[in-house]
Amino acid sequence: MSNDYQKFDIGTAPLFTALKVVAIILMVVFVASEFKFEKESTAAFSDVSKAVAAKFSMDNVIEGDNQMVKRLYGIDPNEYAGVYLLYPSTNMGSEELILVKLADPSQKEAARKALEDRVNSQINVFEGYAPDQVDMLKKAKIDVEGNYLLMVSADNPDEIVAEYLKALK
Repeated sequence: MSNDYQKFDIGTAPLFTALKVVAIILMVVFVASEFKFEKESTAAFSDVSKAVAAKFSMDNVIEGDNQMVKRLYGIDPNEYAGVYLLYPSTNMGSEELILVKLADPSQKEAARKALEDRVNSQINVFEGYAPDQVDMLKKAKIDVEGNYLLMVSADNPDEIVAEYLKALK
């Protein structure tokens, strides 16, 4: 009796090999897209601002209005989904917090630069006569998470950033 059929090995079939390659490519694209795009937080701005303010010492700061945000950071709060500012009540302090919620992802780099510029400007102001304030500013944290940015200069910046991250979830 002759065997007129060929042994079929699914592992070496061209179609099966092509499907394996396509599946691997799709998995790589999916994993890369998860890491490439920052997820926007759906947390309410008021909830996030209350959470960070609760961890921030309010002894030597006052809440800033739109005009003060423009003056200190050079950004227009009306162009953003939310801006919350706590700044020193005297010219001798460097405790400061600003929380920004982007209205559009295209604002991210300009907002980040504004926060970095403010910290660097304050370091230059205090350098030479207030080393404790310079130390605080050099430990300031700037954190960007999707559609939110935070800058905090305080005695406990890590605690405030941790609360911020928790509030964004």
